[in-house]
Order: sequence, then C-alpha cells, then structure tokens
Amino acid sequence: MWNQRFLFLWAGQSLANLGDVFYIVAIISIIFTATDSIFFTSLVPVVNVSMRSLGSLTAPLLFQRFSLQRLLLISQTLKTGLLVIVAIAAIERELLLFILIAAIAYLDGWATPARNALVPRLVSRDRLLRANGLLAASDQTVYFAGWAAGGIAVVWLGAEDVLWGTVAAYAMAAWAMLFIGSTQRTELAEQPEKTSLLTGWQWIRREPRLRLIVMMDVLVALSGGVWIAAIILPFVLKVLGQGEEWWGYINAGYMLGSIVGVTALLAAAQRMQQQLYRWIIIGTIGASVLTVLFASSSEPLAALLFSFMLGPVFQMQLIAKQTVLQQAVSESRLPYVLSAKDTIDSLMFGLSALLMGAFAEWQGPRAVYYLSAVMLGGAVVIAIRLYQARSVESVRA
Repeated sequence: MWNQRFLFLWAGQSLANLGDVFYIVAIISIIFTATDSIFFTSLVPVVNVSMRSLGSLTAPLLFQRFSLQRLLLISQTLKTGLLVIVAIAAIERELLLFILIAAIAYLDGWATPARNALVPRLVSRDRLLRANGLLAASDQTVYFAGWAAGGIAVVWLGAEDVLWGTVAAYAMAAWAMLFIGSTQRTELAEQPEKTSLLTGWQWIRREPRLRLIVMMDVLVALSGGVWIAAIILPFVLKVLGQGEEWWGYINAGYMLGSIVGVTALLAAAQRMQQQLYRWIIIGTIGASVLTVLFASSSEPLAALLFSFMLGPVFQMQLIAKQTVLQQAVSESRLPYVLSAKDTIDSLMFGLSALLMGAFAEWQGPRAVYYLSAVMLGGAVVIAIRLYQARSVESVRA
C-alpha cells in the first residue's frame, strides 16, 4: 500500500517527534531542579517556539542548496549531535543549555516545512489525504503517549538517562532519513529561477487560494490560544468547579478524540478525497459549534465530551486543508510556501496566547471561549470563499 520511501519518512519523523517530547520533558525537569525557578522553566517553551519560527523563516535559504531529504538528514543529524553535547556538558550550565535548546529548535524549523513538502513527492495524488492522515495520527499518538511516558521515565530513570534515550531516538530518526532517497534531480529541474527569504510570502500574496488558506489559518491559530494551560486551568477551577486533575482529563480527551478522528479519516480517505473543500467547511463549523458548547458547559462530563469531540473536527479541517495546499501548489514552490505558513502559524499562536490570556483576565474564562468560537466562525466564512474558488486553476511553477 505504501512505498518504502514514505514509510521511512513516517517512521523517522515519528521517532524524532517522540524524541522531541522526551527531550523537552527532561530539559524542563533539569532546569527546574537546577534553578528552582518557574520563570526560567517557562522560558523553555518560549525559546522553543521562537527559534522554531526563526528556523522556518530562514529555511528558504537552504531549499535551493539541498534536497528536502538531505535537509531532513542534516537537521536530524545536527540535532543528535547537539543533544549529545547537552547530555555530556550542559546539564549544570544553564546558559549553555538555553543556547543548545535554541539551536535544536532552530533546526526543527527547517524540518517541518521540508517534511510536509516532501510528502507529495513520495505518494501519489490519490493517496495524499491518507498519507497526511497517517502522519497526523502518528503525531497525535506520540504527543498523547509521549508526555505521560516521558514524565514517568524522568521519575523512574532520571532526566540524564532520558536524554541519552532521546539521543538514541534521534540517531535512529537520522538513520531512517537515509532511506527516503534523494529527490534532488527533480527538485533542481523544477527549482524557481530566483528565490529569497520572501519567496513563499510573495507567492502567498499573489495567489488568491493561498491567501484564503493562510487567512483561515491565522483565524484558527488566533482562536487556538484558549487551549493553553493558563486558560483551561481557570476554566476548570472557576467554571466547572473541579480540581486541577480535570485539566489533564480535558487535554487527554482532546488528544484521544484527535487520534480517533484521524483513524476514522484514514478509513474514509477515499471518499473524503473528492470533497476536501466541503470537509474543511464542515470541520471548521463543527469546531466553532463545539467550542460554544464547551464554553456553555457547567458539568465537567459535558465539557470532557465536547473536548473529545473537538479532536476529530479540528483534525478533519487541518488535514483536508493541508492536502488542498499540497495539491494547489507546485512541488517546486511548496517548501517556500510551507516555510512562510509555518512561521505565520507559530507567530499567530504565540500572539493568541497573549491576547486570549489578557481577554480571559478581563472578561473571565468562559467569555474567552465564546471569542474563540467567533473567530472560528470567521474562518468558516473564509472556508466558504475557498470552496467557491475551488475551480480556479491550481498554482503553477
């Protein structure tokens, strides 16, 4: 069913994602133990997101020099080497540790657009939705299981041993990248004549469908800040009247719902492939309605159910939209467009966390979910416009 090159990409990226989760859990434990400071510990995700955004922003400088497969190999190999340094030398040197965390996150910024741009080169067009679904299912499963397993591993084995285990996972991920096979000849033959840091941004600005997809992503990302711990926890405590453990239940419910939803998508991929634009609309409407229902909940079990149901509809619109983008953009332009899009997504989510946090402080934790639903309603309007524009000729090189 799947060719070996795609399977090595899937296996390697799953190992890399699992390593990322274990590495972050171990690093947070190490920094908190060393500094006894919540502030310094909270800097880890801030540095991680900021440097990933910078990596995505500068990735176009590398797309003309390296094939996507080689770029993934270089990124993963360098990450492995840097993590070895972390495990050997940086445990008790906080400044060096943060520098290495930033460097690893920067390399991740290269890998994300390269991976997503490589998928259409490895699978046929009629299997693209299924391939994106399989990658999403693996991502969600790894994150769902990885955070729990990483925390347990740190308690049982210690953070340093977990770091060495992550080195092994990173090394196996880099090894898997060797078997994807180079697409460099095809990439060089199709490469745009002149590119720069702004190439992807310029194509997004010029092409109506890309603008609509990115506008929709901006609204979805801005609405997503309500799902950070700083907002969910007050909702659980003040609105649902439950203990902190229910924050974990709601997070787990969403992740489990995402896994179930992606599994169902894989089973129905053949039928969904022909109606991608409709599924984007249906998924976004579902996300908006369920967010309203979640916000209106006063019973914890109802909130847990709506959280679980949000998982499938969010994944539905996300995977369908990713597939539309991959089909709409030529293979030579796709890495540049995805690097710009990943940068926008990261920046908008970071901005959302600040804005939604401020709004929740002003109007309360229930009101901020209603605001999120309104933003998703705006995304529905854009999704309908995207559906209407579906007959426009695909973006060409």
